[in-house]
Amino acid sequence: MSPRLATAAFGLAAACLWPRAGAAQPSEFTLEEALALARQQAPTVLEARGRVAEAQGPVAGASPWLRDNPTLQTEAGPRTRSGGEQSLDWAVGLSQPVELGGKRGARLESARSGLTRESAHQQDTERLVLGEVMATFLRAVHARERRVLARAAEDAAQQTAQAAQHRFEAGDVPVVDVHVARVALARARAEVASTEGEEASLLGELRVLLGFTAQQPLGVRGELHSLASQPLPPMLGGPPRPDLAALEAELAQAEADLRLGRSEAWPEVSLGVRYQREAHESAVLGTLSVPVPLFSRGQEARVSGEARVHRLQGVLQAARRAREVQVEAALARYRKQQQAVELLEREALPLLEDNESLARRSYEAGEMGLAEFLLVRRDVLETRAAYLDSLLQAALARTRLAVETGALP
Repeated sequence: MSPRLATAAFGLAAACLWPRAGAAQPSEFTLEEALALARQQAPTVLEARGRVAEAQGPVAGASPWLRDNPTLQTEAGPRTRSGGEQSLDWAVGLSQPVELGGKRGARLESARSGLTRESAHQQDTERLVLGEVMATFLRAVHARERRVLARAAEDAAQQTAQAAQHRFEAGDVPVVDVHVARVALARARAEVASTEGEEASLLGELRVLLGFTAQQPLGVRGELHSLASQPLPPMLGGPPRPDLAALEAELAQAEADLRLGRSEAWPEVSLGVRYQREAHESAVLGTLSVPVPLFSRGQEARVSGEARVHRLQGVLQAARRAREVQVEAALARYRKQQQAVELLEREALPLLEDNESLARRSYEAGEMGLAEFLLVRRDVLETRAAYLDSLLQAALARTRLAVETGALP
């Protein structure tokens, strides 16, 4: 093959180095569609939703005005008089325990705080799952574009290897050029296999997150550049992050439990009525039962409750401080990653085309050997790959910022 044909093959390979997204398939999902699926059927989200349903049980149990059911008591037995006369004595009574000291209110508030905590846990679980789905989706898009880039490089390496073989057969180049071209082709094929494996692995992770089976087809649709350049979510003025809301609800529940423990010093009285018949006489009596809280006065509940409240207050304060630090760190990382992308777009990518043209002219003039020719092509490929990596890191930084602020789409 003539040098001009080899140069044309190189130009075609270099033109194919930049990956282009293919047509969407029915099994492919956009990022928005993947997030919607995660909200609906992600196993972890469904489990958290079930815990919220379970937490409604204590609320239903604490809602009645009286905690305990009334007690019905009956007594009956024969009475024998001194003259041998017998009669039947019997009595029936009804008593109702009544809580004092605000126990019902404290118990109901504790149950409601527990339900609020589980609801916040569900939202926080959804926040973390959506963040993981976003990150895995972005990595899958990146792996797909790297695969397209690697396949284009393989095609270019194949054409170059054929050109070197033809030129060697024509006596234009030594055999070392053929060996160098074949080594480059082997490296390109290995890169294709590696990117295909990475893409398959990431799609498998996405299946697990979305609750898909191994047989369900799944693909990603979208361009990494557009995903990385989306505007930032609003970071101020929104509701508190769900994990902080869950800690606040847990603290409220601990305070309610502490009040319930303190109220155990109040006795639980039982009010009732009793009808009694003895011989030929009957009586209606009111009953009052008052246990004396002499030994058990809720000591354990008070001590444990006070320690729990103090612990949760410290945990909540630390979580609030950590949240501020995490948001600032995520914002700083996002800005630096955006700077890296802009730097490559401004100072590196425009030069690749010039490098290609200069290498082509040098190769045509015989001023550049095959090794130098392949070196330029490798530099073009690595720069394209580095740009894709920068886009991925910028998109992941944006995702981390959205997760830390709780402002997920």
